[in-house]
Amino acid sequence: MPRIALVTGGLVMGGSTTFLINFAGELVRRGIPVEVMSFELENPMATDFQRQNVPVLCLDQRRMIFEDRLKIVLQNLARFRPTVVVSTLSSVSFEVLRYLPPGIFRIGMGQSDDPNVYKMMRHYAPHMDALVVVSPEMKRRAGAIPEFSNIPVHCLPYGVPIPAGGREPKTGRPLQMLYLGRLYREQKRVHLFPQIHEQLKVSGIPFHWTIAGDGPEKTALESALQSAPSQTISFAGKVSYAQVPDLLRAHDIFLLASDYEGLPLSLLEAMGAGLVPVVSDLPSGIPEVVDATTGFLVQVNDVAGYAKAIIHLHQHRDELAAKSVAARARVKTEFSVEAMTDRWLAAFPDPPVSPPVWPQRWKISAPLTAAHPVYFSPPLRAARRLMMKLRKHRTEA
Repeated sequence: MPRIALVTGGLVMGGSTTFLINFAGELVRRGIPVEVMSFELENPMATDFQRQNVPVLCLDQRRMIFEDRLKIVLQNLARFRPTVVVSTLSSVSFEVLRYLPPGIFRIGMGQSDDPNVYKMMRHYAPHMDALVVVSPEMKRRAGAIPEFSNIPVHCLPYGVPIPAGGREPKTGRPLQMLYLGRLYREQKRVHLFPQIHEQLKVSGIPFHWTIAGDGPEKTALESALQSAPSQTISFAGKVSYAQVPDLLRAHDIFLLASDYEGLPLSLLEAMGAGLVPVVSDLPSGIPEVVDATTGFLVQVNDVAGYAKAIIHLHQHRDELAAKSVAARARVKTEFSVEAMTDRWLAAFPDPPVSPPVWPQRWKISAPLTAAHPVYFSPPLRAARRLMMKLRKHRTEA
């Protein structure tokens, strides 16, 4: 039986953390040993990990320099004795792969179709036994990078819990629209929402638009998006993972105006609950989930297209209902948590006959992506530790 360690740079609210909850939770249900280790203290979804009985280690980046946190992660890995280690987010977690003893299967995971992600991962190719990405487009792009020519690249899409029972969009009420995600201009393009809202206002159709999530654009959006008597908007703020199913059940349409993604996990959750997606037509992740039978694809530069699709669905409620059924069926068949976990387990080799021998100590060097490696030299480490202590004393004073 494998023993699986999932290492992350941080447990931020979003798809990367939700993936860890879903995957680790399913491993726990199957009786497969698993632990999650994070290089940062914040864990806003801690109760969701606890509900799934997933052990999580979080380290305080405000009190410990990177090298000391890396040593603690390695010490905990030596205690746990995994057969597989998966680095899931940022170069910080990928650094762990450099220090694992022979015999442990080392996986790097790419979750966003972003040039910076590929650029980071290629540094760690010599320290991987496999690379995992979440869409066929990402597999194609990674396969064209020379550094990955000697290791297998697996496409292992996300999976989400599928709520019991179907849903019937209500025909006698205003459309219920939902955005669920980070309120960021970069990637998520939430700054386009006022333009979409203006076009919906002009159309006169009744609707309620819920914007769930948090981020630097929230204040601007609250100021720009004002409710009218039959066209209302509400801001739900941060939503815990346990609250997501109820939130989804209350809506008809899922809106996503991103200009790049890997495979939007919130999209899978929404479609699994029967929401009809109105989303950007992106090369990564989207084509495998959304087509003319399950939702609407909008060209990235066609901002007016999002409102046009929503207006069309308001005017054609039978089509909305048919797409809802098809969207749920697509995700239930191909993107459940169970199907995702089966794909992952099939990618792992058999555990080694002889257990790996873990070192007692590690000699930590500068990160491969460090712009100024001298910053991580032993003399400067001592100075950085001292600065951390002084900062702690000032905070506590």
